[in-house]
Amino acid sequence: MKKLFFNVLCLLAITTLSAQSDSGDFTIAPQLGLNLSNYSSSENLNNKIRTAFNAGVIAEYYFNDRWSLRSGIIYDSKGTKITQSGYDYIDKLNYIAIPLHANWHFGSNRNWFLNFGPTIGFLASAKADTPEGEFDIKDFIENSFDAGLGVGIGYKFDIADDTQLYIQYQGYNGFIDLFNEDFSVFNATSAFNLGVVFQL
Repeated sequence: MKKLFFNVLCLLAITTLSAQSDSGDFTIAPQLGLNLSNYSSSENLNNKIRTAFNAGVIAEYYFNDRWSLRSGIIYDSKGTKITQSGYDYIDKLNYIAIPLHANWHFGSNRNWFLNFGPTIGFLASAKADTPEGEFDIKDFIENSFDAGLGVGIGYKFDIADDTQLYIQYQGYNGFIDLFNEDFSVFNATSAFNLGVVFQL
């Protein structure tokens, strides 16, 4: 069901973007954000949200004043926190993520935006923070490649002729099983981002 939804959404994005023939502006936006990450699973893992950060640069090409294609490169912190016998164990999974999202701009001045589409990620590091210290767990992650669906909404504030400040909520749900155990475990993230858009 997830794969079908993902394929239909990607097809809709590509069809919509292909229909636009007007060329537009190109922007670049450095961003910094707060990540609330966790694992999603059919099993009860007794896990909690890990708080971390993301940082990156987003580039955007406008087809017209309503639609654009957005991509970039983001250092994206994921993982989870598990409490057992009063002790915290934190999985710190850090990815280099590349979104490829359609972005719909709406509102009277097109300051609101809603983006959606696939995001891929490459595992950069994996550590376990335990009461006994920090350990490398990269060899325990069966899939160092991650892919999933990202959806976000935000608002841009005009601060100069060619510069805008934006705030954004971005969600992500992975489709790649991390551990290949008897049950599936996927990455899931909610992020609150702040960025500056420069028109080139």
